[in-house]
Amino acid sequence: MARHYEWKIGEPPPILGAHSVAKHDIFEQYVGIYIERLTRTPSQTMLNLTIVDGFCGGGLYLQGRDEVCGSPLRLLGAVEQADAALNAARTKGFAVRADFFFIDENAQHVAFLRDQLVKRGYGERIGRDIFVQCAPFEEACPNILDHIKKKGSAHRSLFFLDQYGWSDVRLATIRSILATLKNPEILLTFAVDALIDFLSLKTTDTKALLNIELEREDVRALTELRTGDGWRYLIQNGLYRHVQARTGSRFYTPFFIHSVEAHRAYWLLHLSNHRQARDEMGKLHWRLNNRFQHHGGAGFHALGFDPSCDLRQGLLTFMFDDDAMKRSERAVLEQLPRMIHEANRLGSGLGVEALFTENCNDTPVTSEILSRQLVFLRDEGEIVIRGEDGADKPRARTIAWGDRLILPRERSMFSRLGW
Repeated sequence: MARHYEWKIGEPPPILGAHSVAKHDIFEQYVGIYIERLTRTPSQTMLNLTIVDGFCGGGLYLQGRDEVCGSPLRLLGAVEQADAALNAARTKGFAVRADFFFIDENAQHVAFLRDQLVKRGYGERIGRDIFVQCAPFEEACPNILDHIKKKGSAHRSLFFLDQYGWSDVRLATIRSILATLKNPEILLTFAVDALIDFLSLKTTDTKALLNIELEREDVRALTELRTGDGWRYLIQNGLYRHVQARTGSRFYTPFFIHSVEAHRAYWLLHLSNHRQARDEMGKLHWRLNNRFQHHGGAGFHALGFDPSCDLRQGLLTFMFDDDAMKRSERAVLEQLPRMIHEANRLGSGLGVEALFTENCNDTPVTSEILSRQLVFLRDEGEIVIRGEDGADKPRARTIAWGDRLILPRERSMFSRLGW
């Protein structure tokens, strides 16, 4: 939800903000991508899945004169669309067995959403595979985790946590989700600019700061960054490091949504423990290239987390457009030779999966961008790409995760790898 919207039966729904449109697009499209990624085996006939909308609101908005669906209805529609496509394509049929949890602590919002669900034909499913609950997400979460664990061993689950501010979801709860379930993914809205404005030495003991585990020393260190140009970006990066470290997510995607109405930046944080999930979210940001940005460079290690470097030096607001793509490809091409050379010096080549996994978090680089640059280096004679079977791949246009990057026996005197 991420801003104050109000719903009441009998009254018009609230007007949808432009930044909320961007988030809802991500939510809906990622569900489709997620299901497609997990159903690529032709013989598969079923997928168990749980979708949690922890701050669901009333499910309906006004955009101009038109009524448009909010996240609950869009999530339901995304699953229905994917299920119908799979069922039509598989000779033995297919079933996406999805449970939905729609949680909101405002009773009027819950009543409005129930009314919408009934009007749209979902009434018989409420209490069966659609669960609508009036409660804070923090209170509802333990029972949801129990439900997911009882449903099956894979624990396939998506948590959409579109909180209003930055402290409604405790970082301890995020840790619990990631530690308790085998395959959860979390999309968390985090009002980072609002938190920055809130920070001061006078507010170090508030419950809100305790929810995100900021101690007095943490607040002091962040507020001391309020000097010179670009200080807000420095604090954003400090907070981001803190959130990532305290949630314990192995893979994460930090991109910014800018609210034109409120002149504030929100994070949309994607947290997971799987490399493929991180890659798919990165690809989606490129496809929705006019909605998101990050602050930093274009290649690997792009967010300036080196404490010896000042993020303000060479700071760019990175949009996911054609220029950004060219800069990303150029940056990766400059960085890869040293990384490959170092790995070959220490061992028998560099695995593609290890290369991506160890460097994907702080970057807009996706596996597709990486693959194109590796093929270019191979075609230029700079590297050899060797498959899992030990055979060289001199002409393959795609790169597999199990491939290894090897230095050729002979290299040009002008080689990028020849230092």
